[in-house]
Amino acid sequence: LERTAMGVRGLQGFVARVCPDACKTVDLREMAEKHRVNHPDSPPVIVVDAMSCVRYWYTPEFWVCGGQWREYLAILEDFINVFMAAGIKLVFYFDGVVEEKKREEWIKRRWNNTKEIARLFQFIKTHRKQPGREMFVLPSALPTFTRYALKSLGQKTVCTLQEADFEVAAYGLQHNCIGILGQDSDYLIYNTCPYFSIENLRLDRLVTVMYSREELCRVLGISLTHLPLFACLLGNDVIPESLLEGFWHKCLVTSPHKNNNYNRRTKILLAVANYISKIPCSYSSLKHLEDMLPLGSDKTLLYRGVKSYLLPGQQSPWIPPSVTNCEMLSLQQQSAICQDKEIFQMGRISSLDLLATLLLMQPRMQLAFWAASAHCWVRSSCLSSNTLKSLFELLSIHSPSHLYLCLGLPRPVCRTLHVALFEIHEVCTDPPLQFHLWLPIWAGMCWCWASALLIGIVHRSLSLILHSCENFFSKYDISVELVLISNDPVSDCSLDLLSSQVCRYWNSAEMVNLALTSGVVIHSERDCDSCMDITAQLAKEQHIQSENYSVFNILSNGVIECSNSLEDDCDTEIPGQSLIYRPARQHIYSVLLESGKGGAYPLVKEWVVYFGNPLKQPELIQPVQPSVPGGTPNLKTLWLAKGPDVEKQRYSTFLACFHLQDEMEELQALEAPVAGFCCLLTYLMMQVSSLSLEDLNAFVALILCLKGKSAAQLAGLQLAEVDSRAVHLGAVLVRGLTTLLMANSACGFPFRMDDLMPWAVFDGKLFQEKYQQSHRGCSVEELLEGNVS
Repeated sequence: LERTAMGVRGLQGFVARVCPDACKTVDLREMAEKHRVNHPDSPPVIVVDAMSCVRYWYTPEFWVCGGQWREYLAILEDFINVFMAAGIKLVFYFDGVVEEKKREEWIKRRWNNTKEIARLFQFIKTHRKQPGREMFVLPSALPTFTRYALKSLGQKTVCTLQEADFEVAAYGLQHNCIGILGQDSDYLIYNTCPYFSIENLRLDRLVTVMYSREELCRVLGISLTHLPLFACLLGNDVIPESLLEGFWHKCLVTSPHKNNNYNRRTKILLAVANYISKIPCSYSSLKHLEDMLPLGSDKTLLYRGVKSYLLPGQQSPWIPPSVTNCEMLSLQQQSAICQDKEIFQMGRISSLDLLATLLLMQPRMQLAFWAASAHCWVRSSCLSSNTLKSLFELLSIHSPSHLYLCLGLPRPVCRTLHVALFEIHEVCTDPPLQFHLWLPIWAGMCWCWASALLIGIVHRSLSLILHSCENFFSKYDISVELVLISNDPVSDCSLDLLSSQVCRYWNSAEMVNLALTSGVVIHSERDCDSCMDITAQLAKEQHIQSENYSVFNILSNGVIECSNSLEDDCDTEIPGQSLIYRPARQHIYSVLLESGKGGAYPLVKEWVVYFGNPLKQPELIQPVQPSVPGGTPNLKTLWLAKGPDVEKQRYSTFLACFHLQDEMEELQALEAPVAGFCCLLTYLMMQVSSLSLEDLNAFVALILCLKGKSAAQLAGLQLAEVDSRAVHLGAVLVRGLTTLLMANSACGFPFRMDDLMPWAVFDGKLFQEKYQQSHRGCSVEELLEGNVS
């Protein structure tokens, strides 16, 4: 229901109990005003770790019935308006994936949630009411719909390609944010902008607690440099606590802190801090610790854990300087760092590529070669016009046939589109400045936006130089070309698609922005036509911008997750929602994934929670082709083509995912939110044989009576009691809405996403009322509140 882990266990409570001076109450309005004085050219920004905030945002009285979505939307709007009135811009980050290294923790949390939900249903059945907040469980899919709610309210939302804490910390540092708002103790470890508590936020006064890393270090007797190692030796997302028990025992024995009023966890924190305060801050000390710990075959675990806290541009005495410089960009290469108009994804290069690079580089450039990471860097006291020109010539090289032949690399097919001109400023720096030069892999490269990556690299490298000096010298124009490199035949349709994209951006500034947000195409292991890489890239962009749902993870990794819902495992007449919607998901997988030779589809790995699933390994699910009249269109058609015939194909493909392709005319006659709801309800009635006429009437009365009701009216609705089966059905329906979102994303958006949101079609209390009325035998007139027409 929530993020897999929330930093270092016990550290947040330790700061509150043992380091009260590290918890400083601050006025965010005053901090914003101070920022405006010191930085008149940039507005004050707070970057929000949304996943750690959702339980604090959800404050409607009722939470067990499936969600009070219109109330919640109004609460989010009020939250945003308070910050806007103070002139503070908010940027919201959401976790976009469960990292495999955290899968074990994810499974453990799912089992804990299952136990919590079982206790919750037992309470409801016994008392026929909602329990107190001490048993609070997030309404099903709350984080997912929060993302779309904030976007619908005009906010910048970013869905990450890894768990969000690193990207939140990096964004806060790189954009000079006034702080991070969240509730995750990892923000005490990162050396980034200030960390504000959502738990202690008083919205009416815009005051909260700011946690001081410096004061925490003073109490612990360590420095900021020690914090990443401190976190790793306490157990975190990288190093499990089970490996550290022996080390903790050794630290406790030698620790001078013997206060019996402290609990064991507090004593461990103090003892570990005491231990590391006495060892030299060096890589050799880290290696010695690795030898002490029972890390098994992975002796680099501690090293990787420390390095995971280093943000771009930062160094650590625990990591060799050469490693810090050369590996920093590759450390997070699978996760783009999303900035206002910059989304980068860097790739490694092979030693063969470096050899080619060395052959092409001018001798006057000083080079260093670090074979282990296959990385090169350049030092130059002055970047002259000739040097920069050579650099660009290197980056825009087309097809160096002699190099491909002499290195034994496959010779690619290349085509070039001349795109635009943009200006580069020549600068001199003193002392010499080091910057990173990353090149794409020439060998084995499938279709990609080659120059988009190159422009991103050059822009990123030169921005380091531009930000380090005050004076700009002569400027000149450089022609940039879009280079398509492929070992497969070049298709004219791909070239035309790319041409249509770039020709709209002849203006240089817009062209650079387009290139910077293009990133690298995600490559699939399956055989597909060359246009599939374009759709995969589009899926990635929409994922980051919170515009689609789940399709990027399916296309890029072939994996999907679904955590717990408020389902009564004792009610065996209603299958788990994950099983109910699996046939629809199988059709969606078929739409997304091209079949290979012989018509076989790649299997999709599902990590989904339902009663009886031990979650020991993912279930391998076979895509199933839906019955679309005329056949299932490919993604190029569904996502990129235009015209009324294509719109009809999108709609019919969407309906076919739910076995409703024959009902198109009737559904299109309805308002979009009602049509989506009816599609879902019809599918449910077909899949769940235990649903009764009374259940159907309750759902229909819900959608018809919800229209026109305000958040305030719904908040005022009173329930005499809560029915546990209605709680279960409400959760099943809300999870069904996420399946609609997935199908809508896969089919090219035949519906507006806003039309499929729960605040458009569902309210938990209203459904409880209609369910109980229907099962009591109330008349249709009473169910529809007198509006029978």
